Amino acid sequence: MRTTRVGRLLEIPGKLLRTWTIERNFRAALFPDGSELRAYQQELRESGLVDHLHEQRRYFVETTKGMTARGVPYIIGTINELAGERLYAIIRKFQPQMAVETGLCAGFSTAFILQALQKNGSGRLHSIDLPEVVGEEYSDGVFWEGKGGAVAPPGKSSGWAVPEALKSRWELITGKTQEELPPLLERLGTIDFFMHDSEHSYECMSFEYGAAWAALRPGGALVADDVTVNSAWDEFVSRAGRESQHLGPKLAMIVK
Repeated sequence: MRTTRVGRLLEIPGKLLRTWTIERNFRAALFPDGSELRAYQQELRESGLVDHLHEQRRYFVETTKGMTARGVPYIIGTINELAGERLYAIIRKFQPQMAVETGLCAGFSTAFILQALQKNGSGRLHSIDLPEVVGEEYSDGVFWEGKGGAVAPPGKSSGWAVPEALKSRWELITGKTQEELPPLLERLGTIDFFMHDSEHSYECMSFEYGAAWAALRPGGALVADDVTVNSAWDEFVSRAGRESQHLGPKLAMIVK
């Protein structure tokens, strides 16, 4: 059914209400003292990271304009600025020493995490990603059949948008998370933070949540993007006996 202009206008109050509700609940659950969150927001603005990421977004648009992958337009594949701000605040608050993320693509979420770790003065981030690069040929079955158009520009790879100054606390592993996550977690032992943003199949999401939860220390945070694409997140949260805290329309977190 085609959405009319009036219909789109009627959707706006609902979206604004959802955004306000997420923000209110986020603050109430994690930052009841508003001054703490405001301080994190201010230091992020002063870091210049958001301006840098805006520049990388413009570069992506310029270098991939009009190109498609599997019949869909190429996209940069990032979290939005507000979600990045919340992610930054969580890393600052939880002070993780060992963080793991899957599926970074351009590396916007990676950059927010690394910026917070740098401000913390401690901690490392281990990222796993299987990149698709514009102009390169891939065999059938390399990528999940449900993969969209998130790609790296020609000549770039996973995390290409991460500032060089933040990379000293970062390890990047190239490959599928189903293959690379178990040995990484075995090597690290216990982790303090985990973020899923890789293959959004039910099987992969369920696998990652379970593997990460087992390695997560009590009090550690598990974050997932695109939690609405299937029932994997809701089912896992129910089994874990935790309450999901939304960080955005599709981004959520639970604490062990």
